[in-house]
Amino acid sequence: MSAKHAVLGLVIERPGYGYQLAQRLDERFSSSGFAPSGVYSALDQLSRDELVRSAGELGPGPARRAAPRTIYEATEEGVDHFEAWMLDPSPMPPLRDELHMKIALCRPRNVPRLIEMIGGQELVCLGRLRDLKSTTEDVPGPVHDWSRLMGVLAAEAEIAFWNARIEWLQSARELLEQLREEREGAVPGRAVEAFAGQVDRLRRI
Repeated sequence: MSAKHAVLGLVIERPGYGYQLAQRLDERFSSSGFAPSGVYSALDQLSRDELVRSAGELGPGPARRAAPRTIYEATEEGVDHFEAWMLDPSPMPPLRDELHMKIALCRPRNVPRLIEMIGGQELVCLGRLRDLKSTTEDVPGPVHDWSRLMGVLAAEAEIAFWNARIEWLQSARELLEQLREEREGAVPGRAVEAFAGQVDRLRRI
């Protein structure tokens, strides 16, 4: 997913300059991993496509050494383009998770390292989930403000994603730990039983 439509939507909501838009993008889509440089690339592309235009400039700021900051606003074509994109069906996201691929291709000797990696991801995901819940609770604005409601709804989707991710990571780690124990001759048969239980659960979905 590129930053193009996200930046265009933010400009339609309220004109702004590059750094300001990068901050707003990070606040609105904190889990999407948009780099600040992607905002400037998106603004360049939107300007070339005549979907945004300059609405004036701000001074260089307190440092007085930076270049003036260009304020961007959406054009009529930009608003029409955004509305067309908004009404288009959204494709299902491809599942190209590197950790999934490593698990699918791992050899028995890789299991201890995979357990460490999964445990590390669990901690990261738990941290992101905690931060996201905290941010959602502190969303400013009236309770029935439209932007606030949509922001909370989008945040709930992210919370559901991280909860599901954490559940899968925990399940994968537990199964790999049982496989490691079996290889070491500690508790034979537990991993096979756990795997069979997971297959039955998937069949019931």
